[in-house]
Amino acid sequence: MQDLEQRYQAVSGLQDRAFYKIFYGPVRPAPILLLGINPGGDPSEVAEGALKRKDGQDSAASAAFYEHDECDLLDCNWPENTGLKKLLVPLFAGDESRIRTEVVKTNLAFRRSKKKTGIDFERAKQEATPFLSEIIGRVQPRLVLLTSLDVASFIDSFGSVMEPVVAQERDPKVGQIVFEAARTTLRGTASEALVVRVAHASQFAWTYARYDVVRRIQALVTL
Repeated sequence: MQDLEQRYQAVSGLQDRAFYKIFYGPVRPAPILLLGINPGGDPSEVAEGALKRKDGQDSAASAAFYEHDECDLLDCNWPENTGLKKLLVPLFAGDESRIRTEVVKTNLAFRRSKKKTGIDFERAKQEATPFLSEIIGRVQPRLVLLTSLDVASFIDSFGSVMEPVVAQERDPKVGQIVFEAARTTLRGTASEALVVRVAHASQFAWTYARYDVVRRIQALVTL
C-alpha cells in the first residue's frame, strides 16, 4: 500500500491526503470490492494528513496504512456508511464484524472533491486506473459492488467479456438505477466476478430494501 501510494503521488503530483484518498482499510484478498466514484470533501476543509476534517469530523480511521485493521466503513461516522451497512450487514447474515475483513473499498478516481464536477473527472479516472487495477488484482473479489457507476464501463476498463445477468432497473420516481448485474473475469485475476450496480448509499439506501437487492445478490453469488 505504501509503495502504491508513493507511485500515485509521483504520477498525480499530489503529496497530501487532503487532496486524494486511496484507502479505506487494508488492501488484501476479500470477497467484496466496493467501488465509489471519487472521495468526497473539499480539500480545503480536510486537515493535513487527512485523519480529520477541520471541523473535527472523521476523514479517515488511519493516518498511515491501516496497520491495526482500522476500517473507515466501521470506524468513521459518515452518513454514507450508515446507508452502506443496510446493504453489507444483511449480505453477511447480520454479522457487521465481517465488513472489517471481507470488504475492500476504494474509488474509480482518487482525487478528492466536494462534487464530482469539482475535478477533471476523466483525467482523475485515467491516472487512477493502473493503480486500481493493482488493487483489484490483490483483492480478487467474487463480488464488485458499484455505487452509481456504470457496469459496462467498469467491465470495459477492468474486465473481459461482459455477460449480462440483470438489465438496468430504474426507480421511476427518483430516476436512479437501483439494480444491474453482469459477470466478467476481472483482469489480473483468474476467476469470475459478479459486478452489481446499486444506488448511492448516501441518498438512496432505501432502495436496497424496496428492490430486494440483498436477496437478489445472494441468489447470484456465494460470499
